[in-house]
Amino acid sequence: MLKYALYAVLFLVLAALAAAGFHNTRVHFKNKKEMSRYEGAQIAVQKDLGKVLVVYYSLSGKTKDIAERIKAKTNADIYEIKTKEPMPSGRALYMGVRKQIKTKKYPEIETNFPDFENYDLIFAGSPVWWYTAATPVLAFLEQADFKGKKVVPFSTQGSNEGTFEKDFKANAKNAVTASYQKFNNISPKYNSAVDNKIAEWINGL
Repeated sequence: MLKYALYAVLFLVLAALAAAGFHNTRVHFKNKKEMSRYEGAQIAVQKDLGKVLVVYYSLSGKTKDIAERIKAKTNADIYEIKTKEPMPSGRALYMGVRKQIKTKKYPEIETNFPDFENYDLIFAGSPVWWYTAATPVLAFLEQADFKGKKVVPFSTQGSNEGTFEKDFKANAKNAVTASYQKFNNISPKYNSAVDNKIAEWINGL
């Protein structure tokens, strides 16, 4: 019986590894196909968006990278959402965020927000955690009032943005939201393609 139990465990482990491998391969080809649309000559930003602010939260640096690229292309001011206490890592982050989302008890954040009335357009970026916006961003949305300004949300994620767009729009008080864009976490070899994707997005606003 022990031998059969070990075989069963081994089968489950191999099945899980095969599923993970299939998923990663599918995501790789999906990203490659998307980025191929943006390869080639550099796309210039031609649209004048007025005075721009980029608001973002980033833990791994992926969202910060996109935020900095937007800043460079729009001559924007930038504001980083910061938690009062460091976020945990590993499994503690994984389980802690799940509980925060379930209870809607988000981490405390710094509240020295910019005056949104000074801007014509606001980009707002977040990583996707548990298929929604990161909890520090949900905390920010609880406290911020966009005062009728046009807000353009963007997310970074492994491959699935979940309900990010819907949740952001539902929680962004007094925001006129438009033109959400998502960015999968991909290899640096696609940097120029990502720049073109951002430029094309901005030109379409």
